[in-house]
Amino acid sequence: MQQTIKCLTALLKSAVTGEEISGNTGYKEQFNSIIKLARAHEVSGIAAYAMIKSGLDNQTDSGIAEKEMFKASFNDTKNTYTYELAADLLSGAGIDFVPLKGFVIKNYYPERFMRTSCDVDILVHKEDFDRAALTLENAGFTQVSDVRYHDVSLLYGNTNLELHFSVCEDMSGADAYLEKIWDNVEAAGGRMYLETKDFFAFHHVAHMAHHFVCGGCGIRTFLDLWLLMRNNAFDPKVVRSTCEKAKIGGFYDAAEKLTRVWFEDGEHDSLTLKMENYLLSGGAYGSRLTGTVAGTVKHGGKFRYIVSMAFPSYKGMKILYPVLEKAPVLLPFCYVARACEKAFYKKGADARRRIRDISGQDAGFIKETASLLDELGLNL
Repeated sequence: MQQTIKCLTALLKSAVTGEEISGNTGYKEQFNSIIKLARAHEVSGIAAYAMIKSGLDNQTDSGIAEKEMFKASFNDTKNTYTYELAADLLSGAGIDFVPLKGFVIKNYYPERFMRTSCDVDILVHKEDFDRAALTLENAGFTQVSDVRYHDVSLLYGNTNLELHFSVCEDMSGADAYLEKIWDNVEAAGGRMYLETKDFFAFHHVAHMAHHFVCGGCGIRTFLDLWLLMRNNAFDPKVVRSTCEKAKIGGFYDAAEKLTRVWFEDGEHDSLTLKMENYLLSGGAYGSRLTGTVAGTVKHGGKFRYIVSMAFPSYKGMKILYPVLEKAPVLLPFCYVARACEKAFYKKGADARRRIRDISGQDAGFIKETASLLDELGLNL
């Protein structure tokens, strides 16, 4: 795996900087492993671009590399179309909005197709959320999820759009800052606003930390961070200070170091090695294994994790059952309704699978994950 990750990160660096790859040993032998790892972390289009540009595809299967580039380009085209359609609709309805995450970070890549995304993320004011969702649905978007902690999923064709009313990550320290996002945006023309550069970088690190706690955040987010650093896209002192106050300063330091290990020939230490092993055991969004183990750690054990699934916090229940905002007394009845839904409807199969996953976790891996999160200051 060490040789594979070295080859992959060298390809990614070459693609986004234009620098030549020093030597080409190992790419032919490692091709299948590189592509497999790149796909898991959703960077196969960038790796393929570097292979073709460097002539390394002559050593391997150029057809596979070309297909990966085509898929990345197609992903960018359909996401861009969906974003622009949604932006026009929201603007026409007089609704302020903020494009989030990958769609903004694309601007730091030499070619926008290089930064793939599984969906399009847009934030609106909470008071505009229902009207924004209805505006999109009236234009052909279809709601495909319940309202969640901070968003709802809407499908247009086969492209998923996550419409957010919040960017909070269920991490108390970071959320104290993330909930102030509308105080940290700048007008960008019409109804569109963009996060200030320092806040955008902080938001990116907080989102990385959230996914790390939930099972993994993948190589791609570290490449994003490196490009922000390389382009002097934020003030490191300001962002480091905010991360410290948000209780993710340790994670920021370790993430920055791992970024330099992967893309600047920095040296591993024991912590970055553990982070790398944890990240590579998952993918762009972690895996069932890492996600279940991380959830077990976060909730303080298997039993507590299972109980939290059956009885979410009042804060979580208000998202699932908005009636609780006006009538908190109905909470017990909502728990009964949720239990019936889990037991007798399609979602019950997923709940039972998750319980089996939690119950079957290896105690050693749980202990290692708990130790890693504690070392990073992420036992939140």
